[in-house]
Amino acid sequence: MDAPGDKQDLIQRIRDERDGFGTLLSNLSEAEMVIPLKGDGWSVKDHVAHIVVWEKRLVEWLNVIERGEVPQQLPPGMTWDDLDRWNEQTFEENRKRELNEVLADFNRFAEEVVQAVEAAPEDLLMGADPLTWRSGSPLWEMVAANTFWHYPEHREAIKHWQEERKSGR
Repeated sequence: MDAPGDKQDLIQRIRDERDGFGTLLSNLSEAEMVIPLKGDGWSVKDHVAHIVVWEKRLVEWLNVIERGEVPQQLPPGMTWDDLDRWNEQTFEENRKRELNEVLADFNRFAEEVVQAVEAAPEDLLMGADPLTWRSGSPLWEMVAANTFWHYPEHREAIKHWQEERKSGR
């Protein structure tokens, strides 16, 4: 995907993709949101909780960065190769949460993410200065990975499940 042109473009992409995900959710009943999907066994609620956790992490990281510090992106002893294990731990920690609580967090973090991105300096976000702790990649890529690159991945999993249910598979 192309790099956003500026911070406002980045924010608009976040809003657009999140709105698309929110529209998908609005077309599901509460009962449908708690049915385990085929494959990973996660329900729609679990996918939403997963997104919220990553948005929350992003907001925390951006707040640390705003203070001029380097965020600890991974738990001690983990590498990005452990991402699936970390996601599974997150699933286990959140799977018993109530749907209404997860959806409330989903709605709350929509604005918190945008506020955190708005507060970040544009030159830092858009990569004017390479970040050594990001191996030289621009900060906008971290934002994208936890927002507008992330939402479609989960939206597609849910759509695939919906199609399977409709076809009776």
